[in-house]
Amino acid sequence: MEYSLLNKTELRLTDVYLDDCDLTLVAETVAEVLQLPRERVFVIDVRDDHLALDLLVSSMKADQFVGKKEQLLDTVGSLPGVRLGEDADIHSEGVLGMIALTPLTGKEVVEQSNKMGEEIVNRIRHRVKVFPTGFEVARGMIEDTNTPYLVERFTDAGCKVQTSRPLADDVDEIAGALRQALDAGFGWILTTGGVGAEDKDCSVEALLKVCPEAATPYIVKFTPGHGRHVKEGIRIGVAKEGLSYIVTLPGPNDEVRICADIIMQSVAEQPVPEVLAERIASKLRDRWLHTVGSHSHADHHGHQHHHGHGGHQH
Repeated sequence: MEYSLLNKTELRLTDVYLDDCDLTLVAETVAEVLQLPRERVFVIDVRDDHLALDLLVSSMKADQFVGKKEQLLDTVGSLPGVRLGEDADIHSEGVLGMIALTPLTGKEVVEQSNKMGEEIVNRIRHRVKVFPTGFEVARGMIEDTNTPYLVERFTDAGCKVQTSRPLADDVDEIAGALRQALDAGFGWILTTGGVGAEDKDCSVEALLKVCPEAATPYIVKFTPGHGRHVKEGIRIGVAKEGLSYIVTLPGPNDEVRICADIIMQSVAEQPVPEVLAERIASKLRDRWLHTVGSHSHADHHGHQHHHGHGGHQH
């Protein structure tokens, strides 16, 4: 398990006395014991009976420092020009304080921390936030069949689902909602609708505003000047920030159901965003290929809308 040091990176060795000691060698020795690059460890203060070092790292694995007090003191104490007093000790604020634990106690603490960490990760992965989008839904012009379906589907899988009022077709509003959901620790943040090629469709753009590295594969591309479309085509988006996934889903309910099947498989697997995005996009492309001949496509939230499929590039 890796621990964030939370900017508490100073180690103080007390009841330690120096006489013509090479401080560079002291730093090198501490770096070796803690399995850190030499250039990340510096002696920053020397007094009559103690010295302090700074570790220029933001995190460390447990086996690098937990329970290593005796080893570190013995190794530093064996260096030329270093003498340890009877009360020699190591002090640090924050997480690095676990260096002073005995190996057995340290192992128990790490095991407990790992267990707690796994529980937290599992809890986050099973927290879901659903955001419907679109003025049609917000005004009650059409029924939102996606949110109830996703709630039922994820609840049946043991997840806790929180819903939202419909979001407007506005990049900033959607992006703000996504950021708030990330901050709230939801493992899966889903939007429905707003992934099309019209000027009002902006869910993917909002995602890219929050997560510029999001995977955004196209489901279908249009030839230039195709009807009312102002964008190249229809695409979905998948991003991962920490433990949280954000997925911008289409509006049609049958497509949401297809996507939900794939996402359900991914809750435990936790694939990289590019892999999950392509899995979803591939299934949706297959559906497009099978519906091209019908000359109609469910647009938002289960309602049929004629697209005029001529000129699509799949």
